[in-house]
Amino acid sequence: MERLVTHLLLVLLGGTVLHVSLTDAYLAYVQPGFRPLLVLAGAALLLSGTVGFVLDRPRVSPVGRHASQARDHDHDHQHGHVPWVSWLLVLPVAVLLMVAPPALGVFTVERQSQPLAAATPDQVPEAVPAEELQLVRSMSMLEYGQWALADDPGPLTTSTVRLQGFVVPRGDDGWYLSRIRINCCAADAVPVSVVVDGNRQGVAPGEWVEVVGTWSPPAAHPSDGYPEPVIEARSVTPIPAPVNPYES
Repeated sequence: MERLVTHLLLVLLGGTVLHVSLTDAYLAYVQPGFRPLLVLAGAALLLSGTVGFVLDRPRVSPVGRHASQARDHDHDHQHGHVPWVSWLLVLPVAVLLMVAPPALGVFTVERQSQPLAAATPDQVPEAVPAEELQLVRSMSMLEYGQWALADDPGPLTTSTVRLQGFVVPRGDDGWYLSRIRINCCAADAVPVSVVVDGNRQGVAPGEWVEVVGTWSPPAAHPSDGYPEPVIEARSVTPIPAPVNPYES
């Protein structure tokens, strides 16, 4: 009986992993490139549990049932019961099925803020041709943040930049546009924030917005004093949250 329970737990866990990985829900946990691995892992767990259940399920006639139960009783005494910790496998399954946690956001940024490394001279963005100066240049939060802190931000000072992220309060001194970066999964999440020089009226903490603006000199962090990248906002437009909330 205990072996059948173990197999059923594997089926439940594998089915849940497979379900999450075949929808966009997996993007709240890992990079897009990890989807094939999640699918394989979920399928392997599901197949393992299913095969084990089929092989171990009772196949005896009513006449031989008592003899089979006696053998199972002896088998259980020899090999022991399933450890209670095995039931902990049900916890992540229950969380994913009933209360799927949202992607990391304001809470993470407010508690894990840290200095952003400035770009080195060889990382400074290429000059923008004169005929393209009026165009809006889309950049990632990390790209803009590193180049904005460089000793010579170069052509960034003459470009109009588009950034997308969510709103995070900056004490009494304004607000941040933030994005979470991950290398592998949400466990190694690192927030990247840019100070927005402009009014936050009409947008709430956690709301996703698009900021179009220009470079502005770095500002000191309100409490720790390290330099933070700044963008002078020309427009702030609410946008839907992206399917993939993280930068990588």
